[in-house]
Amino acid sequence: MFKLTWLQFTLLNSLLIVALNFNLFHFVYEKSSQNFFITLSFILIYFGFVHTIFSLIFIKYLSKFFSIFFILASFLSIYFISFYGILIDSNMIQNAMQTDVKEVEDLINFKLIVTIVLALICIIYILKVKIDYKSMKSHLKTKFINIFLGLVFVFAIFFPLSKTFIPFARNYNEIRMYNTPFYQIYALYRYYILFVQAKPQFKAIENDAYKDDNHTKKILVLVVGETARAANYSLDGYTKNDTNFYTKKDNVVFFTQVSSCGTATAVSLPCMFSVSKRIHFSNKEYQENVIDILNKSGVDVSWIDNNSGGCKGVCNRLKQKIQLSSGYDEDLLDPLKNKLNKLSTQNIIVLHLQGSHGPAYYKRYPKEFKKFNPTCDTNDLSKCSEDALVNTYDNTLLYTDYILSHIISLLKEKKGYQSSLLYLSDHGESLGKDGIYLHGMPYAFAPSTQTHIPMIFWSNDNEFMNLAKKHKNLKLSQDNLFSTLLGYFDIRTHIYESNYDLFNPKLKANP
Repeated sequence: MFKLTWLQFTLLNSLLIVALNFNLFHFVYEKSSQNFFITLSFILIYFGFVHTIFSLIFIKYLSKFFSIFFILASFLSIYFISFYGILIDSNMIQNAMQTDVKEVEDLINFKLIVTIVLALICIIYILKVKIDYKSMKSHLKTKFINIFLGLVFVFAIFFPLSKTFIPFARNYNEIRMYNTPFYQIYALYRYYILFVQAKPQFKAIENDAYKDDNHTKKILVLVVGETARAANYSLDGYTKNDTNFYTKKDNVVFFTQVSSCGTATAVSLPCMFSVSKRIHFSNKEYQENVIDILNKSGVDVSWIDNNSGGCKGVCNRLKQKIQLSSGYDEDLLDPLKNKLNKLSTQNIIVLHLQGSHGPAYYKRYPKEFKKFNPTCDTNDLSKCSEDALVNTYDNTLLYTDYILSHIISLLKEKKGYQSSLLYLSDHGESLGKDGIYLHGMPYAFAPSTQTHIPMIFWSNDNEFMNLAKKHKNLKLSQDNLFSTLLGYFDIRTHIYESNYDLFNPKLKANP
């Protein structure tokens, strides 16, 4: 059993949390043009700030609880910030809460194990320490002196440099997200407010929608990809690897300027089907989406899912839904074929892929699609060369491309139907540039590779194909999906917007 005074325990925790914030200090150093004096001043201010907070909240019976909570949150946060460049906000916490066992297994590697072991060593030490609080009067005196001196220390350094630090904080608002573990605790609170609190009554947004055409036989296969970025599509001029070897033979149309609604599936998937545009969308929405409107308007709606996170509530009210848990997206084709053999007059079939979900990209395609070599056959991306990592990621895109081409072949076999395929990814991906991996960065300063997504269209209807070719270079986004689906099935409703319909001559570029 170790023994520390309350002051020693508080100082030890303050120093540990400051040491674990090396990502924060590196950010300040780089953004201040590598100014050592500014960085050192910031570190001292930060220490004073942390010590003041701990002096305030470390009280008898709760000191160890707060200490362990802060240490565990800090170690987990710095792991993802350091090795993947991921900044943890409420949306990222939602993604984590919806992660299944398979995704967790893909994240486990030696570095994560070492991080957890280090955290456990600190926690075990904290549990074994005996904190000497002395008498109540003496403890309170020490506590208030530390709070007072901490504040004096902070302001004594901050005020002379306020003309530097205040504009710095405004110019680099994202600095708060590196503040471990305090921002992550705030993000957890935001997660509770946005996603856990009881939802209001479900809202119907449309009660007068109807189909203007009930006779034309139609099939639309809507394929929602996962983690595909437009930057690596050969249909868009990418030359390193031919990632669209299959669909380019099908004369598909590639839309060149399409943006996602978010940088994580938990945001993008419900947002793209929502009536709300990206700037107004909130995950707190609890109302009908375009799938609901199509369904109650008489369109035969099916949802077939192979994404471990499911449909994020979009398909909850459908009767025809299938959830797979397959290693490869090719297994979606059998239930698709079954549905194509049991069609109604007008049909939409949504396929939700696991696509290019990382970091275990090498698990997303069978060995016969290991076309681009060398590859990165590990989930510890820092061990791989840039060339190997990109090749592995490109193999996932090629595999998805093969599946899309196969779906087009199935649609060509359906005679007498106006058949179409529309593919778009939920969001993009970072592959190590500037030390950033995966996705989920806050939208305001996410790299374009996380927000610029591929969108592909094919149809046996010449009018649709000609309009798609005409519109392919417009600035578009997932905001276009809502009215496009309504327009495809000739749904008449006041919430339809012709200037957002991909296949309407009145389509306009997004603002």
